Amino acid sequence: MMHILIIRPGAIGDALLTFPVIQALKAQYADSHVTLVSNSAVLPLALAYGIVDEVFDYQDVRWTKLFLHAKDDAVQDEVLRRSELAICWLRDPDGIVERNLLAAGVKHVIVASGRPAAGERIHIVTYLARTIGLQWHEHAWRDYLPLLRQRQTIEESQECTSTSLASKLPDCIALHPGSGSAHKCWPVKHFAAVIHALWQSKVAVLLLAGPAEQERLAELLRLLPAPPDPNLLRVLVDLPLLDIARQLQYCQRYLGNDSGLTHLAAMLSIPTVALFGPSNPLIWKPIGLSVTVLYEPALNNLRVEIVLSALNIT
Repeated sequence: MMHILIIRPGAIGDALLTFPVIQALKAQYADSHVTLVSNSAVLPLALAYGIVDEVFDYQDVRWTKLFLHAKDDAVQDEVLRRSELAICWLRDPDGIVERNLLAAGVKHVIVASGRPAAGERIHIVTYLARTIGLQWHEHAWRDYLPLLRQRQTIEESQECTSTSLASKLPDCIALHPGSGSAHKCWPVKHFAAVIHALWQSKVAVLLLAGPAEQERLAELLRLLPAPPDPNLLRVLVDLPLLDIARQLQYCQRYLGNDSGLTHLAAMLSIPTVALFGPSNPLIWKPIGLSVTVLYEPALNNLRVEIVLSALNIT
């Protein structure tokens, strides 16, 4: 059996975008055991989907040792000793991580930056595949996307503990007004205008927010009138990704900024409208079977009417 270690730090979206590349790698090494070290929020999802076989939180101190200059002894770690191939998508300008992995017993190490070089216009998934020598074309991810759409896997997962609120909403649109960076967020007042228009068309809204988005969510709710029907609004805050994925499977559409949840919705093949600016969608566009990107370098200039049209709301 081929033991493969993958180390991918970064935000939720960064980790999710490695999934099709990992699937392609597993297809190349049919008899393999893949260990993923990454963002802790993504790890239960990776296990539930069968993307990898074992997971570790990148923030664990055991991985910090890889960045230290080894003076006498190599890093001692069972996961490293058994790994035949280690793939690290991170910065290692002095080669410290690579040296420590080899000294710990890893037979072959690939270290590459987690994103394309400045000025290189290549989608992140294509770039990641290229760094490990996979044969890849622009839409190769489609060959591995079905593995990301096994909704029954999530439905049956014991990790999902919340009730399926979204299943009670007719023609529900999921909406995530936040992002990891404020400059990637469309103005709250515009999201409020979209929700108001959806309600006028009797379209229900599933509003999603993370723990760092409480203030933004509160501002949005202050701008909204009471929904004409209580069933037209549900608000879910700080759910694990597995539970969010379970909720999204009942939604007909999704609207969100450039965020991890937007990448998740797209990968679940929910028709997704992604609002981009200033980040480059040529590099960071979500992958999915039905993704519409609305790009405006200054997101304040993106008009509500354009977003409603993309959602097929007039």
